[in-house]
Amino acid sequence: MASEKVVKTVCTMCMKQACGINAHVKDGKVVRIEGIPEFPVSRGRLCVKGLASKDLLYDENRLKHPMKKENGKWIRISWDEALDTISQKLAEVKEKHGAGALAIVRGSIQEHEIGSYIKRFMNIYGTPNLGTTGDMCAHPRILVDRLTLGAVSFRSPDFRNTKCMMLWGVNPSNSNPFIWQDMMEVKKKGVKLIVIDPRFTDTASKADIYVQIRPGTDAALALGMLNVIIDEGLYEKDFVERWTVGFNKLVDRVRDYPPEKVEEITSVPADTIREVARTYATIKPACLEPGNALDAQTRSFQSLRAIAILRAITGNFDVPGGNVVYPHMPLIDISLKEKFPRELQPLGADKYKLFTDMFDFVPSGVMVETMTTGEPYQIRAMIVDFCNLMMTWPDSKRVEEGLRKLEFLVVMDFYMTETAKLADIVLPASMFLEKTGIFTSSGRSGLEPGKPAGFIMLKQKVVEPMGECWPDWKFWFELAKRMGYGEFFPWDDIEQAIEHRLTPTGITIEDLKKHPNGVFWGAPIRYRKYEDKGFGTPSGKIEIYCERLKSLGYDPLPDFEEPMESPVSQPELAQEFPYILTTGGKILTYTHSSYRGLSSLRKITPEAIAELHSKIAKELGINEGEYISIKTLRGGIKVKAQITESIHPRVISILHGWPQANANNLTDHKLRNPVMGTPELRALLCRVEKI
Repeated sequence: MASEKVVKTVCTMCMKQACGINAHVKDGKVVRIEGIPEFPVSRGRLCVKGLASKDLLYDENRLKHPMKKENGKWIRISWDEALDTISQKLAEVKEKHGAGALAIVRGSIQEHEIGSYIKRFMNIYGTPNLGTTGDMCAHPRILVDRLTLGAVSFRSPDFRNTKCMMLWGVNPSNSNPFIWQDMMEVKKKGVKLIVIDPRFTDTASKADIYVQIRPGTDAALALGMLNVIIDEGLYEKDFVERWTVGFNKLVDRVRDYPPEKVEEITSVPADTIREVARTYATIKPACLEPGNALDAQTRSFQSLRAIAILRAITGNFDVPGGNVVYPHMPLIDISLKEKFPRELQPLGADKYKLFTDMFDFVPSGVMVETMTTGEPYQIRAMIVDFCNLMMTWPDSKRVEEGLRKLEFLVVMDFYMTETAKLADIVLPASMFLEKTGIFTSSGRSGLEPGKPAGFIMLKQKVVEPMGECWPDWKFWFELAKRMGYGEFFPWDDIEQAIEHRLTPTGITIEDLKKHPNGVFWGAPIRYRKYEDKGFGTPSGKIEIYCERLKSLGYDPLPDFEEPMESPVSQPELAQEFPYILTTGGKILTYTHSSYRGLSSLRKITPEAIAELHSKIAKELGINEGEYISIKTLRGGIKVKAQITESIHPRVISILHGWPQANANNLTDHKLRNPVMGTPELRALLCRVEKI
């Protein structure tokens, strides 16, 4: 009988957190999953998705063979036939319609490094049209921090050294439980916690100050806090004088936002606004973490700008215990940008130049609009790598319309998703237990004083793939070779490619194999890096007043505007749709639309629910657990009512990702942030009806 062995890897069931895994293997099968105690992020802990990874591996409903649709029916085909068909079709599309007629969409349930190989393929082929969920998650925050603070990499809250934590539109008890557990450990030492959220979440229940805000009014609240901090002289005067541009103009702007006026806008009491502002500005160091709820709004840009300025003028940026800019892991950029024909602009470059200049993908709403209208040109073919557009992109009816207009659609995934059902070819994907990759982290790895900031670990393949499942890197490598791009994909396997990318670090694959728990790399974190080289902005300072925004026709200072669809901006519509709908809240059980077929997870969260306040329930005669209809201008869905006191009295909150109750049937791809193209997912008007 074969002995049991342990293979070390990193779970990618979600991309929010990283769990080091000891996979116990016997006779070629995974028999047990445990956490790696030495892994610096999770330290032996696993969330429910990590624990369910073995269930996904052996789920009988997984896709296991390539298939094509023929006369409306799915026919099993070989990988050779699939690759031949795809390469021939892509060549035809490029010859007849130009390279831009191909769009590629990349999701989040995968290793981060696959994006580099996809972009390499795209640059050689010649299309700029990459779709992701990035415009709805993280990238608005990244863009604002680069523009305002010159932060070239993600800035993270240094809560281990802080004295005050402000969480704004983020619920880590649900979305990032290990970080949350660490936060609770520091809170025991007397660290203050402020939580801003329309919902009184588990995170909010631990707050010293809880702020219940009307969805979509975050910019007004931030400007009200700036008003208090400036009026009471609570900002860092020396830092502001030496390291900021436009502070005097900000002083004039925030005069328009006294707490009493902001209370009328946000429904946050004026005294609470003062308390939050004073607490954050005077208990130092303090860190402020805005969450995904602030990304997915039509007014997200100015909200995030105001929040970035809050960090800066209080002296809480790039200091111990504040928000710290961590270094990038120096992997080789393999995207081959120099091969891309510069004359072809990505979709949306005319309307969202700031966004498309800074990032290399197309906002989701722009992609949907082009797919449905054919303007400025028709998308003819699409390859979707781990993204269920039908569930996760705004305005699902328009998404379906656009997908049906394609001449050719390929989807690679674990399951026959709602998106895959519309495809011409479906490809079976390996999960993380079936493929090799690398995990890298900078600064988020439970740093100790003086410890190197970088961490690298080899994600080892644990078992052979089920059926004919392929890792997505193999698909892109082989497709490139079929299309004659072999010289640009010279690697025989992923280990060779990883070895190439690791070159600047001096670490090799063999080094990582000798240290299966991973290795720390690089210098310790440095703070106040701006003292050496300034900030990474054109002025070398924090740009409170931004000339680049002015040159593009945008307000160079943060300001507040009502959401495009709100009781204030559209009072007549609010007569018919009197409640505020917020969608997209995270739950620990699932990642977006993924894993709902796994019985171990379905037992925890069996169906879609809508949270509504008891006042709304009383108004409409709705009882706990009854099914209700939620409708917007776009359509309606049926969900089960969950009545609570822990939500803003006029707000309805629903989760996304349920095929039976698709929240994105209620959203609109045309409601977009004017700077970044971000869709409105968090502040819409709706009505509720008892069924």
